[in-house]
Amino acid sequence: MAATERMGRRRNEAGRRGADRSTPGRRRWPWAGVLAAAMVVSACVTPGEGGGSFPLAGIGERTAGAVSPSENGPAREAVRRLLEEQPALLTPHPEVVRPFYEQRGFQPAWTTAEGLDARGRQVRAVLETAWADGLAGIAVPPTPPEGAVLDAEARAALDIALTAALADYAMAAIPLRPAWAPASPDAVPTALVTIAADDPAAERPGRLFRLVSEDDRYARLRRGLLRYQALVEAGGWPAVPAEGPKVEPGDRHADLVAVRERLRVSGDLATDSVAPDTSLLDPALAAAIERFQARHGLLVDGIVGRRTRAALAVPAEARVRQMALNLRRLRDMPPPPAGRSVEVNIAGAALEGRQDGVPAFRTDVIVGMEDRPTPRLRSAINRLVLNPTWTVPTSIAEKDLLPKLRENPEYLTENNFTVFDGWSRDAEKLDPTTIDWHAEDLDIRGLRLRQAPGQSNALGAIKFMFPNEHNVYLHSTPSRGLFARSQRTFSSGCVRVRDPLDFATFLMNEPATWTPDAFKRRIADGKTKAVHPRESVPVALVYLTAWVDEDGTAQFRRDVYGYDARELETMGRTM
Repeated sequence: MAATERMGRRRNEAGRRGADRSTPGRRRWPWAGVLAAAMVVSACVTPGEGGGSFPLAGIGERTAGAVSPSENGPAREAVRRLLEEQPALLTPHPEVVRPFYEQRGFQPAWTTAEGLDARGRQVRAVLETAWADGLAGIAVPPTPPEGAVLDAEARAALDIALTAALADYAMAAIPLRPAWAPASPDAVPTALVTIAADDPAAERPGRLFRLVSEDDRYARLRRGLLRYQALVEAGGWPAVPAEGPKVEPGDRHADLVAVRERLRVSGDLATDSVAPDTSLLDPALAAAIERFQARHGLLVDGIVGRRTRAALAVPAEARVRQMALNLRRLRDMPPPPAGRSVEVNIAGAALEGRQDGVPAFRTDVIVGMEDRPTPRLRSAINRLVLNPTWTVPTSIAEKDLLPKLRENPEYLTENNFTVFDGWSRDAEKLDPTTIDWHAEDLDIRGLRLRQAPGQSNALGAIKFMFPNEHNVYLHSTPSRGLFARSQRTFSSGCVRVRDPLDFATFLMNEPATWTPDAFKRRIADGKTKAVHPRESVPVALVYLTAWVDEDGTAQFRRDVYGYDARELETMGRTM
């Protein structure tokens, strides 16, 4: 059994947050027997025969041709009758389910005579993946066998049961919002009405995906998880060997047969793409590899190299778990503040500037090495320093500079460093050429090393300051070549910005005064000076390894610091 399927069924291992769920396992409501009996009579089959849930591939389809009230007449009457005669179908929240149908004139909300419609399939898919929201114990009603035609009573029973399950999910999901989050804009009854009216194929995810969080990123990722869970339930994608030779465009290799099918399943290669030679890395396959590389943060070159192989080898089940973990992270994030704000995604090595929560500026960054990670934090940028000096942290002096000094005693002089005999304000300047850098008793941590502004300064021409206990900041860099790398973990914890002058212009938000050219002129005089935005700009350093971008593309990044592995282990114990 797939790992995500196990997680989805391990209901007895966790209670529900925000409610007393003492019954172990997935609950079986009294309506289960009623619904199953109705389906057996309608379809003339035993439960489970040729059955299973409808394929989730249809979760994004538009509901074909709305059924007129007259065509729904028998089902409406069946809904009205079952609400009165079978109160067990309304469990556990009859106070929500009954008014829902009364308000809509007893019209079915999620079904046709063939079973669940596109909206109903989407609702059921969300219920089946409630574990991704941190919920356990949601009872999901059975669906009729594929190809069955439901009579009015079976259809009404299925519709009511799905509404009851959705009400139960909504009742439990809304309390999952963090304490600081705004209250849900609608109570559960209104939420159900909104969900029943939403277009399941709309570009922007609807209320169904916003019960836990209003954040667009959460809603997009929650809907994206359904698609990947559907792939898992359909068997996932073929295994691609994580180890193997580099395969370049025009090469032939047996592994490309699995690569081709793997990319077809994940949507990177068109399903109608036909290759006479499936072991050839032809132009169509190279383009698909490039699409895959782009959305996995890899070097886009169409080559099946070491890192591309490693990403291709990750199974669909692991991607679903990764998405679920990042849903938890997004759920707990405060919403973007009004005005200007900045978010650095450490795992994605990218910076985004926003205006009222809407992306307005993007650039690449370089973050900390695995053994010197950039910390996750929240603060506010309140100062920009032009032509900064750099006082070397003691850890960098010991780990990085001392080995260089032992190879080249002139290194400090060549790179405009001043050495002070201590950290006090009145510490004496020392001549670095008189210091024995090979001495066993040398305590370089006791020396203060300060680099003057200039082209060789490690901080570049500008740094961006914000209060934090880690003493990290954002800054430019003279080492521009590293931005060409797909994995950019080269700093000692601070964040290097690819486009510092454009970023500075965004922060200052005074186009009449501060432009990239204005900053260049100020920097050209060589003087160290501080400038301040009119208002401090909130900044968040976060760690996201999975998200769905605005155009619906699923994005994944490598777990550079191993946080996913540790947090998934903890998360698995609460599912």
